[in-house]
Amino acid sequence: MNTFERLLKVFSAVFDGEIDTKNISLNSNLRQDVEINSIGLLYMAMAIEEEFGIKFNNEDFLNISTISDVVNIIEEKAAI
Repeated sequence: MNTFERLLKVFSAVFDGEIDTKNISLNSNLRQDVEINSIGLLYMAMAIEEEFGIKFNNEDFLNISTISDVVNIIEEKAAI
């Protein structure tokens, strides 16, 4: 299972079916397309940290706007 597929599983778990992951692509914008608010981003970040064994910092959130951005940060941090 690749990072994107694992991330979709995290989305399903965190948002408990409120978000249809079938419509999410790497180009999807988190706020506009997926409609995740600030609190949702926080819950998502905590779940991602647990799933992938990484830690986000404040600067990471400044660089996240699409699903692809999230995948890239996960892969960068997991490689460290």
